Amino acid sequence: MQKYFDFFDNQINDLLRVDVGFSSLPAAEIYQMGPGVLEGFKTRYEVIKQFQQVTASLFNASLQGDMDPEIARLIVNELPDSHGLEHHKDLHDHAAKMSKDITPVFFRTDETVPGKISEIQPPGSLWCTFEQFYLFYRHFERDFKAGSVFEQPLSRKFVESLRDYLPFEPVVHHLMDNASVPAGMRFFLQRTRQHGMKYYGYDRDVTAYDCNFFRAHAFQGLMADNYLAGRFSAWKKGLAEYDLPPSIVFDEKLPMIFPFWEKTRAWYPDEVREIFPYTCLITPDGFELEDGCHISLDQFFDLPRSHRPYYFKYAGSNLAFNWGSKGVYYAGMLSRPGMEELKTRILRDYGLGKYWILQKKHAIKENISYMDRDEEIKKDNATAKFSGFYGPNGLMAVLVMHRPFHKVHGTRRTVVSIC
Repeated sequence: MQKYFDFFDNQINDLLRVDVGFSSLPAAEIYQMGPGVLEGFKTRYEVIKQFQQVTASLFNASLQGDMDPEIARLIVNELPDSHGLEHHKDLHDHAAKMSKDITPVFFRTDETVPGKISEIQPPGSLWCTFEQFYLFYRHFERDFKAGSVFEQPLSRKFVESLRDYLPFEPVVHHLMDNASVPAGMRFFLQRTRQHGMKYYGYDRDVTAYDCNFFRAHAFQGLMADNYLAGRFSAWKKGLAEYDLPPSIVFDEKLPMIFPFWEKTRAWYPDEVREIFPYTCLITPDGFELEDGCHISLDQFFDLPRSHRPYYFKYAGSNLAFNWGSKGVYYAGMLSRPGMEELKTRILRDYGLGKYWILQKKHAIKENISYMDRDEEIKKDNATAKFSGFYGPNGLMAVLVMHRPFHKVHGTRRTVVSIC
């Protein structure tokens, strides 16, 4: 058993010359996903892109005064004026006039049940995690019953799809300021370099002015880039591209209300609504549940816990709360003091232009077997989370996590596998 953990530790430590090691629990076998479920991950790509494109168009229409201004106001919410309405109006107006795609290039989904996307993160974390597990299961393929359904490592797919997407040879600047696991992203970066990708700061004779593809893990990181003015100008001329576009609309949870909100739902076809859990905006007057019933916060909190299968989620742009499962509370577990504290915070935040959403819970628990460092195969019944990794050519990988808790995220007790 120790040889497995040594492999995980060494592959990142040796490549990066660091001492961070591996900090999760590997599943005892590759996750066996049914062909129909896997096909759903593939076909969902087009629906996700439709959601992104409609949302970008809707936002632009609001910015230009052709739709309710509340749409743009809700999205821009807490941003400073320098990054606010005028920046976004210029950006989206130019994209519309030039027929430029302003949606994310690479992104990751979080699906509590396959087909119910609780979040879309461009580009998101965990790319390195799939890469590590892919290499692990390939290295020890004789020890496991089955191999991955994906025939290439994610790093190679990333390089090939980016080359197909861009009209020029990619030269990348990856800003790591807001990466949740910087060592992991550096591992994935180095793996893509092994397949020929060039990066500023890593490859000889590559300067910041040579870069034509810009990656970051937060809108604010892009705005803090000291080369922003020149790169934004190059983007406008078609000489460069962004991975996460320099628009907040794709870097917060609030747009997930739009397929359901009365002011915007007519813009979205039913197939878009189907891929998301019911999601709505919380206001001082309460909110509307999926059956059309309007309910106040007090009435909602008076319901029995079993009648509260929803998450409260901070939906704005504040980096202190909008990543890593922060600002997420399951209503079905909140005590009365916890509910009162959260209600006070939500109402106070709303008055400050900081918005919260309610999202219906969808979850499955599965029996899993996993390896531990104490040399044993262990079993547990745990909540699942599925993540599809997408690029401009569609689905690239699927990662599966399990944890005996309602929040499934990368911790030392999270069990990880791939398909």
